[in-house]
Amino acid sequence: MNQPTESLAESLSELFCENVAVAHQESREQDGVNLIVAEISYRTSSSNSQSSKRVRQTVTVLDDDINVPQFVLFPHWKGIAGMVFSAIGAMNDVNFQDSPKFSADYLLHAWNEKAVRILFTPELREYFSRHAGWSARGNRNCITVFKQGHVCKSEELDEFLNASVDIFRLLQAGEKELDRHPEITREAQVQDAYAAAESMGGIAGRILRKELDRIVLSSDEVQQFLAQPVPRLDIPAGMQRQVIPDVKMLIAMGVVFSVAGIVVPVLVFLMLQGNDRLFAIPFAAMFLLVGGLMLFFSIRHGKRKYRLLRRGTVQTGRIERVERTNTEINSRRRYVLHVSYDVGGQTRQTTANVYSGIERARSLADQNAPVRVLVDPNDEKHVLCVDSLLIT
Repeated sequence: MNQPTESLAESLSELFCENVAVAHQESREQDGVNLIVAEISYRTSSSNSQSSKRVRQTVTVLDDDINVPQFVLFPHWKGIAGMVFSAIGAMNDVNFQDSPKFSADYLLHAWNEKAVRILFTPELREYFSRHAGWSARGNRNCITVFKQGHVCKSEELDEFLNASVDIFRLLQAGEKELDRHPEITREAQVQDAYAAAESMGGIAGRILRKELDRIVLSSDEVQQFLAQPVPRLDIPAGMQRQVIPDVKMLIAMGVVFSVAGIVVPVLVFLMLQGNDRLFAIPFAAMFLLVGGLMLFFSIRHGKRKYRLLRRGTVQTGRIERVERTNTEINSRRRYVLHVSYDVGGQTRQTTANVYSGIERARSLADQNAPVRVLVDPNDEKHVLCVDSLLIT
């Protein structure tokens, strides 16, 4: 398939949940397996920029057709770091009673545990048990294997590629095993996220369960909502939380800036004399402008979303593609849905920003499945893809 560098970087950014840069790449065919070997780098995300670090490593990417559930595999952290990680419960760990060494040596994270258990066949688990230090990530049509933070020297490359081919073949065998179980979906569902939260335990598990309880919608709630006459007065709490951003902090900051833009200049005017009072003018202008803009855009954005939910018309459309952006808001990655829908016999195309339900949206796009689109009566480009929400 020979992906261009930009496409490979985008695929790996999805897998690593970081902004990955590809320094160079090379396509190879080895023992009947097509793969790409590349040197990549990314900077680990951190709320404290001083603690972030740049990671460089050599990776191989399978360049053949495949379809796997999302998984992350890496060696278990040992010692104090492992104890802290377990207490926090940052990832659920899929363990196998019949592969105790594999489960002791590796952490296998999966949202869809049933599918990943089938993908990781006994042969694949045995291979990793006999070969320590490997990491792997996969989702949908992209799989990569690597050793975390390791850049291969030229004399190491052949051995690295041979091992990668062995792993890819075993994963391909796991995919065939999944094909024998059509009743098991590879896409993670909301129920899978709840199960992962239970397995995760610790602080992270409790936080995830609480967040799911706060935002998840039932299919009955969605049906009842869409069946209401316009204007819809009963908006489910989960839908409000998924669609309407929490702008209380921005509104509060806007009020603070606006008040400061009035109070501080008045104090300056009363306390200073002569030309020194002129200092109050630019201060007042800047703070009132910033505070006013914060209030205006926050309130306007919330009103547009409420209008869309209350007065939006339901149309049938399709998700053409899902685009990842480099923007994060409250540690949540922003994605753009490219949506088309028909109205009055004409096809309209527009985009919608989303922060959750990405896997579901991608699956709908791949299937070219019809979706329910809520269209703003005042702005036909302002839409909500209802079926991309987190719905049980």
